[in-house]
Amino acid sequence: MENCRLIYKSRASTDVVSNETISHLVEQSAQANKAREITGLLLLAGNKYLQVLEGPYHDVNRLYGNIIRDARHCDVELITFEPMESRYFEQWNMRLVDLYELSKYPRELLSAKYQYREGVILIPERIHEVYALLLDAKALCLTTPWQKKSSSRKTAE
Repeated sequence: MENCRLIYKSRASTDVVSNETISHLVEQSAQANKAREITGLLLLAGNKYLQVLEGPYHDVNRLYGNIIRDARHCDVELITFEPMESRYFEQWNMRLVDLYELSKYPRELLSAKYQYREGVILIPERIHEVYALLLDAKALCLTTPWQKKSSSRKTAE
């Protein structure tokens, strides 16, 4: 297996993680991932994380090992670890999508499609729904059909 895709979910070890802390972590991760040719997406749903990592088998596996040992994560659960032929998230070395911070239209779209409780879109349990949520989040990042054309050019991070 040369390249792989790994998806896991976890819970933040503290109830509140500041936006500044998360932004800094995503920025650092993007830089480190670029050097290792790892791409991915991190979803934040309340205090739950859903992350997909794509790249060279050994580097992705090593990164996941670091995540498991990271005190900022609790209840880390591997969802899938599989070989891949092509990447789904090649646009980003790391991209954060905070489901709570989405504007009205995408929040309504996702809350109609996925379980929703107390203002939080829940991370699905079934693998095909996990993939669907990740790919929906990707589509929402790449397109903003609810906004004017001139503001829909913000795609890369």
